[in-house]
Amino acid sequence: MPHLDRDSFIALLDRLGDPDEAEVLATAREIDRRVRESGMTWSELLAPPPSAARGSGESYDDYRGAFTDDDLFDIDQPRPREGYAGDTALIDELLANQDLAPETRQELLDFKSDMAEGEFTDMDAKYLRGLHARLTRQTHSTA
Repeated sequence: MPHLDRDSFIALLDRLGDPDEAEVLATAREIDRRVRESGMTWSELLAPPPSAARGSGESYDDYRGAFTDDDLFDIDQPRPREGYAGDTALIDELLANQDLAPETRQELLDFKSDMAEGEFTDMDAKYLRGLHARLTRQTHSTA
């Protein structure tokens, strides 16, 4: 299955506005190929807006196929458990910050759970390092 993380997919979609029609056609074919090879349909891939209603009048909240943390396109393999030490230290350092937003704190705790379950990926580690850099830079600039 091709690598179809959200960012690469958006980059392809952005190229559809290229003035070179040959480039646009090649990009459209690449998008189509990736979606077909993923085994998903466009309906599964594109989630309806939150305001879309179901038959009973309740709001639609089934986002199968939307880009989420448990994304089918997230094909990164889990990292070897021995590679978690540095990541765990970053998480612990961030969790020690008393001003951390509850959502961020929960996300970090979820990463620890992912590590325990062997589901922490290189993409997760990259995000964690970026988050750590942003938050420590933010802390140093306000101190």
